[in-house]
Formats: sequence, structure tokens, C-alpha cells
Amino acid sequence: MTTSGTSDPRVLRIWASAELAIACAAVVAIFLSVLWQVISRYVPALNWPEVGEIANYSLIVLTFIMVGYLIGNNGHIVIQVIDYVAKGRAARMAVKAVSSACTAVICALLAWEAFELIQAYPNRRTAALEIPIWILYAVPLLGFLSGTVRAIVRIFQAGHPDPLFDSAEAR
Repeated sequence: MTTSGTSDPRVLRIWASAELAIACAAVVAIFLSVLWQVISRYVPALNWPEVGEIANYSLIVLTFIMVGYLIGNNGHIVIQVIDYVAKGRAARMAVKAVSSACTAVICALLAWEAFELIQAYPNRRTAALEIPIWILYAVPLLGFLSGTVRAIVRIFQAGHPDPLFDSAEAR
């Protein structure tokens, strides 16, 4: 249940939990990778070149997988000044609906671009770990598809007050 009294559909709440779990795993991978790199400076036998690639790609996963979560939970950058300038509930509702529609279009276009990158480079691999590049491009695709869906949901919730985003309270 959000603070506004509205509830996201169950499938979106489950998806948000999956996004948070992946983001937490990425943060742990970044921490352990950087820790490994620091330790390997003092213990050369532990030197493993691939660990830097793990940290880099974990940061990419963290960045893109949280797009939909932040849009759905009012954690993205918004222009709240318009809420104070727009007079009346109808004007605020229209501004929220239009900004959510713009967000949905932008996320959809970025998802399309990620899909095109997957199609363009199906056989490329990363340098150290030999991870297929299409897997790395799939993460932004999923993140932007999630953002598109969440923005569309926010269009229909424009009449409800926005929940306050509390980064310490992950739902």
C-alpha cells in the first residue's frame, strides 16, 4: 500500500521486489569486487583481471535495473514546482499525466534502442569474462520496459497524490 492510499497491481509489486533484489546483488558484487581489487594489490597471488569487469558491469546493472522502480515509486527526478504553480486539482492532474506520458515515450524509445543494440551485436563478448554483450544490453531493455509500464500506470494514477519517496523504506 502506498502512502497515497492507492496500491500498485500485484504483478508490479512482485516486479519491484525482483528489481530491488537484483539491485542489492549488484551492490554486493560491486563491494566485493572492489574489496578484492584492494586486497589483490597487497597479495599479488589473488590478482584476477576479471574482477574489475564484474564491478563495472554490476554498476551498469544497478543503474538500469532501478529505472522502473524509481519511476513507479516517485523516486525519479520530477518537476514539483509545477505542482505549486498549477492552480487547481485538474491542472495538477493534467501536468502529472502529461509528464508521465512523456516519461513513458522516452522510456519506450530507450527500450527500443536497447533492443536494436541487442540485434546489432548478437555475437560480441566482453573482453575479460567473455559475457555476451546482448546480455548486458538486455538489462537496459528490461529497465526501460519497466519504466514504460510504470509511467503508463502513473498516467492513470495522476488524480491521486504522489507517494513520498523514502529511500530508506524499500517496498
